[in-house]
Amino acid sequence: MHVPTWLTLGIALVVCGFGLYRISLAFRSDRSGEPDQGRTRRGFYAMGKRTHFLIGVIYLLLGGALIATSYGFNPFSNMFGRRTEPAKDTPPAKGGAPVDQLPQKP
Repeated sequence: MHVPTWLTLGIALVVCGFGLYRISLAFRSDRSGEPDQGRTRRGFYAMGKRTHFLIGVIYLLLGGALIATSYGFNPFSNMFGRRTEPAKDTPPAKGGAPVDQLPQKP
């Protein structure tokens, strides 16, 4: 089954957008003087700014990798499996599927 390119690019844009959001959280200003300053922070807002920036950069790299693989980039293409290109000295195989060598019933 083939995954459509528009789907992978759409997911990559969502991942990159979330990475940009995390980076924007890293550069947010502390709101000192607000009445809820004594409350504890939870979730994303409990993390430090450096952590938000680091995770945002990781999301941008993952989104960029997904975009690159959508256009055919495969960094591990030669590491696994057999060579798919025929050698220059050997002709291509002919005849299709091998014939079964079982004896015929009379």
